[in-house]
Amino acid sequence: MEVAMFDELSSEDEKKKWLFKENIRLQELSRNLEDERKLIEIQMGMLQRQQSKNMLLKKQLESQRDLFEQKWNILERETRQLAIDKDKFEREKLIYKDKVYREARRSMSNAENVKIFFKGVEDTASLKKRYKALLKIYHPDNMHGDKELLQAINTEYERLSRFYLGT
Repeated sequence: MEVAMFDELSSEDEKKKWLFKENIRLQELSRNLEDERKLIEIQMGMLQRQQSKNMLLKKQLESQRDLFEQKWNILERETRQLAIDKDKFEREKLIYKDKVYREARRSMSNAENVKIFFKGVEDTASLKKRYKALLKIYHPDNMHGDKELLQAINTEYERLSRFYLGT
């Protein structure tokens, strides 16, 4: 279309003016293209810097994830160990408690300590009531039962029943 316009021009001066204007227009387009190329290069440089920054951030994130995984594994392992230690402690506590109960029963089986079971008993009826309650607690078939303690309770009961029947 531009070539058709050029052919329509009649004089040489008009053609020169048109060529001059066209040359200026093309130079302006060339400058605009050069400016756009520089802008694209700047944007490409910015993009490359952003990509390298993203890569660094990605490596940092992976490093933090690995550290988190390590800490999580340690936490899980220590939690399992804590549960094992807690179970062990509970078993040892039960063993110790049982040992203390047995020791207390042994110390209660002598005649002096059994008298405390019958403290406050003033007549035959209250003596029988207390004796039956003690039998329920300390009978050997029960969980806290003890044969020696029951024998000491029986001995004390017989002594007190003779005392109350004699009065």
